[in-house]
Amino acid sequence: FTPASAQEYTLQCKVVISGNTVISTLLVEVYAPATAITLTNGYATIKELKHYLSPGTAADKYDDEVMAHLIMAASRYIDDETGRTFYARTETHYFDTPCDRSLWLDDDLLTVTTLTNGDGTVITATHYKLIPYRQAPYHEIRLKESSTYVWETESDGDSEGVISVAGTWGWTATTPKDIKEATLQLARNWYKRRFGENVDTVSTVTPGGVVIEPRDVPVYVKMVIDHYRRLV
Repeated sequence: FTPASAQEYTLQCKVVISGNTVISTLLVEVYAPATAITLTNGYATIKELKHYLSPGTAADKYDDEVMAHLIMAASRYIDDETGRTFYARTETHYFDTPCDRSLWLDDDLLTVTTLTNGDGTVITATHYKLIPYRQAPYHEIRLKESSTYVWETESDGDSEGVISVAGTWGWTATTPKDIKEATLQLARNWYKRRFGENVDTVSTVTPGGVVIEPRDVPVYVKMVIDHYRRLV
């Protein structure tokens, strides 16, 4: 049997047993191959969420698209709440001319590709330090005391957005374990709400007694978000 397309087929089977003809009907449903699902900068995978919901179900294709949507929604929720991202982004940011030697950044910086002064001069890495010294992400570019450079304006004296930093931005290029865990917990809660299943709850005392309500954002997720929340 070779199906012509994705649809339901009724197959009739005829078998002769001891001179008796036995006929049976078999209903076959043929599905089209599933389109590959791509998670763009998701902090967990569909397989990880399946294991989180029910160990041993990773091979099941049921609800893959829904799970992918929930993972992406949870990942972007964490980005929005923390004010930062946990993947590497290649971008160019622009800054006003500082009054001192420090250029304060508007985002987490992982690496610098090109630092261009307000007058169009490219400042090489030998003339500045990335702060903090210990490791990325960096939040400041400081010109060395020994450097002959100062932060410049444009030739017409404009200082707004004239200094550019091209590089890799983000808190980290690899998802931290606690961010992955927070993503899975959040996606799990949203998934279970679809079926009315119990999720993390919070007790609220009212004049009528104690009311138990589901908590869309688990306590652990809030703790992780608070830990990474950008303060500037």
